[in-house]
Parts: sequence; structure tokens; C-alpha cells
Amino acid sequence: MFVLLFGLMGVASIFPVGNHYAGRGDQYERGAALADAAFAQLKARGLLRPDKWLYGDMAPQGAPALGASDHRLIQNPLPVAWTAPRTFREGFFNLGGNDGPGYAFVIDPLGVAYARQSGAAYSDIFPYALFDNTNANGSAGGNPSIASNVQNPWNRAYGGPLDDERWPIRRVTMPTASLVSPAMTARAAEGMCTLHDDLAVELPRESDRPGVQRWQSIDLNATPTPNNPADDTPLSRQFTGNYSWLATVVPTSDLGRAAMQPGHPMYGTELYEVSAVVFYKRVASPSADSERAIAAMLNSGGELVIYAPNNGVEAVDAASRDIRAGQWIALAGVHPVSGRFLLKWYRLLSFDDQTELDYPPPAGTGKWAVRRAMLEGPDWPADPTKPLASRYPVTNLRAILLPGAIGVSTHYLPLER
Repeated sequence: MFVLLFGLMGVASIFPVGNHYAGRGDQYERGAALADAAFAQLKARGLLRPDKWLYGDMAPQGAPALGASDHRLIQNPLPVAWTAPRTFREGFFNLGGNDGPGYAFVIDPLGVAYARQSGAAYSDIFPYALFDNTNANGSAGGNPSIASNVQNPWNRAYGGPLDDERWPIRRVTMPTASLVSPAMTARAAEGMCTLHDDLAVELPRESDRPGVQRWQSIDLNATPTPNNPADDTPLSRQFTGNYSWLATVVPTSDLGRAAMQPGHPMYGTELYEVSAVVFYKRVASPSADSERAIAAMLNSGGELVIYAPNNGVEAVDAASRDIRAGQWIALAGVHPVSGRFLLKWYRLLSFDDQTELDYPPPAGTGKWAVRRAMLEGPDWPADPTKPLASRYPVTNLRAILLPGAIGVSTHYLPLER
């Protein structure tokens, strides 16, 4: 009996572990299907129109009116009633206060809405924070409330191909009633970006009875009866709201960025790499906990190494928190020949649990703190001018790590009018 007891205890311990992995597998399987549903929403809602995009660096919700400030990505003719000086040029990127329009774009109404509520700085930058050995908490100058990921690591001042002073990925949102002073609330953004796939079911106390599907309802009686749901009119099924999405848009040619302007003669003919990214229980407010970037290099065969120099174990650990196999990450860098900015999504096949010290750096002290991962996804372009044996590793990359990213759907298509 003593031996049998230990055997049964071992069998019993398997059930919670099995339930855990079964639940995680269900999340990832559902994420793949929801990514296609989110992509369909992008097109159905007309979100692929850059003339409607607004930069994310708007005044916090509840702040005074924006006045003459204009946060549109593309400057279009304003209404006739507009009386402020018309200092814009029709059909050109709005450069005011943004140091360039960016080279890739993230459609994220939910993140912008929460950033406006909290007054987060640099909310037009995606991802929010850069982790390295000097900013192990994603801060800038030791201030955790300010993102550190505001400098462009591929700046021409350092010999790089991009000419903007700021990080080249811009976060944008969509307008509501006004193009000049938009006020999309977090509730409106949740209605747009939350997927309704996870229906809410109430389980009765009696285990032999089926679950009850709950509905959003309204009482249309002249004399409302809140304690009598039988005479209410059902509107839609209730859902838990654990799944949400954002989208990335990246030009696939050197001309594509300029052709995003509706007045450009090539508008509607260039293709863009559009990805819908689905999250499970995303922390929508941009912060160093929810959005991270860290230096990386890519070896042949899909092996990724993320690192921080000078024994920066703390930085690598902070950037890797809650990132695990099965989730999706993005790589950002430049094309080795054209210098065009690239942003591509990959699924993690494996990811190290611990950070180790390895690779003596070419400069500085100590060693690189590294974690390794195996990726599944598109090929990253290597430099064809180099000998085959020296094309890898691809260096000067940034890995974008977003906890909870469980599904991505990518398509190549023109933008809409």
C-alpha cells in the first residue's frame, strides 16, 4: 500500500501539468485562427488608409484641447471652417514634432488610448523601451517613466542608412469624431481591438448540468424589471475579452514609404507587408513591462541570440521576462544592400530559461550576457556581396519582445483609398 500510494501520487501530479499545457496549446491554436479574424477586421474597418492615421503622441486624455496641433500622419486639406494658418502641404507627411514619419507603422488604437490616459511619454514610439546594460529597466536617464527606445541605432550619424533621429517605428491610431483633436477613449478602442472569440460561460454549482451562455441584454419595458431577466432583449453574447490585436505595416520597396501618401502617383500600386498580431491578456498601456527591444544577432539555421554587453545579465533577464516558446517576436533591422528598414515576425520554437555570460565583446569590458532561441519564419536577407561562409551571423538587429503575442497573420497587399 505504501508503494502504491507513492505511485498514485505521481500519477495525480500529472493531471494539473497536463491541464496547463492543454490550456496553453488551446491559446496558441486559437491565436492562429484569431490572427486571420483580426486581419479581416483591418480591411473591414478601413484601417489600412494612411490618410486616416494619427500619431500616438497626442495630449493625455483630459488635458486641454490640442488647438492647432495636428497629429495626422498624412496632411490633407482641412475643412473650410478651419481658421488657423494653413502651414501644411497637401499630400505630404506631417513632420511637426515627430522628426520624420517613420519607416514602419504599428496600428494600435488600444495602446494609444491607454497611453493618453496615463500620460505616457513617447507613445508614438513602438516598442516602448530598449534594454541594454545601461538601461536594465528600460528607463531613460534613470527615469522609469520615460522610454529609452527613442534613438535610432541605424542613424546616419553612426554610419547607418536611416536619416531619422528617432526610432523608426511609429505607433498610430484612428480618429473618431475629429481629425484634429481625436478623443478615442479606451472603451472605444477596446471595442475595436478586442476579439469576441472567448465567450463567457457560467458553470452551475451542480456538476451534472451544462454551462449557461450569458448575453448582453437590454430591458425595453416601460417599467424596467431589473430582477427579471426573462423579459429582457438579448443583444450579443458576453465574452471575457482576453484576446486583442495590433497590426504592423512595413513598405516592401524603397518607393513604398513615399507612396503611402494618397496624392502620390504610385499610391495603391506598391505592396506592403501587413501583419495582424493577436495577444492573450495583453497589458495595453505601453511600458517597459509590456513592450521591449534588445540587441540581437541571427545565426544560420534560425538561431537567434539576444544580448547585452558588459555582463548585462539584468538587462537580458528583464527583456526576456514572460517570453516563452510558442509565442511570437519581431526582428527589426535594415537590408544589407538597399538599407531599407525591415520588420519581420517569427514564432519561437525554443527559448533559453536562463541568461549566461558568453562571447567576449569587440569593445568594452566583461562578456556579453546572452540567451539563445530558435525561430520559425521568413528568411532574413543576408549580404550577397560577402562570401557564403561569412554572411552569418547577421548583426545590428533588434529583437522586439511582447509578452502574450500568440498568433500572427501576414499578407502582402496595397493600401486602401
